[in-house]
Amino acid sequence: MSFLTLAAAGSSAAAVSTSTVTASISAAAVDVASVSGWQILRLPLLEAILVGALGGLVGGLAVLHQRIFFTESVTHATFPGAVLGVVCAVPLAAGLSTMQRHMVLSLCLFAGAALMCIPMAWLMHRLARIPGQSSQAAAGIVLTLGFALGYFLLKWFQPLPLRIESFLTGSIVSVRPADVVAAAVVLLVAVVVVLAVGNKLVFYAFDGSGFRAAGLSGARAEGIILMLIVATIVVLIPAVGTILPVALVAAPAAGLTPLVKSWRTLFVVAPLAGVGIALLGVVVSVLFELSAGGMIAVMAGLFYLVMMLVQRLVCRVRG
Repeated sequence: MSFLTLAAAGSSAAAVSTSTVTASISAAAVDVASVSGWQILRLPLLEAILVGALGGLVGGLAVLHQRIFFTESVTHATFPGAVLGVVCAVPLAAGLSTMQRHMVLSLCLFAGAALMCIPMAWLMHRLARIPGQSSQAAAGIVLTLGFALGYFLLKWFQPLPLRIESFLTGSIVSVRPADVVAAAVVLLVAVVVVLAVGNKLVFYAFDGSGFRAAGLSGARAEGIILMLIVATIVVLIPAVGTILPVALVAAPAAGLTPLVKSWRTLFVVAPLAGVGIALLGVVVSVLFELSAGGMIAVMAGLFYLVMMLVQRLVCRVRG
């Protein structure tokens, strides 16, 4: 059976599956109090809780280490990797059951997105070392290259068993158990890292020279932070796609940082804010039949604006 035949069959099945799930969730929104309504919404809401907490927690590290623009470039770097991962998954998923096919697609999507971050991060590092070239400019080049390459590959290999919206803005209403498990595993790893070496990572963020003078490895700390960011962006793809994860990573921590007094407080309240943003985005999208990924990003932006207004109000009261 040819690749196009397999992809077309998979695309039709995925479209039908997504439409069915969306219709079911829209119906559930009418009567969320019913048992069946909560059963349909259970998986998307669980995914929202996990990715919200993960985005807030890892976002705290990204904000403190000033790696938000790196995060933005990584989100676009995952785009071509996710496409290639799904392309590789098509022949592997041939002849499998629906559940097994979705499992293979999810695993290959995650693997492809994560692996593509390696050459893109290397390219960004090399560009930043060019005399007169800033790290922001290097990240901007990689961001543009990643999105353009991803869109080119998506068109080149069409039809694929996933719609373009799944890559760009995600589809949290149709997430699979494998997606939820992946988000839970990365969240668990992030929590363990913060509990084990969070104080050292914060030390490195505020005083890199002192960190190295104390005999600690700056390269290791940098590697831990970057790996957490990459892993977070990868597992956020099913929920918010490849261009919107930065909103869920940046907004909670960036909005709360000026208002909290310690990094420990930030690492508690930022994940809670992320959970609230994600849940509110999902609920609003279901009630009004809008894009869940888009609404989560909108809620993240509104949260940041509200926090900026609160900060100004606090400054006026104190001043």
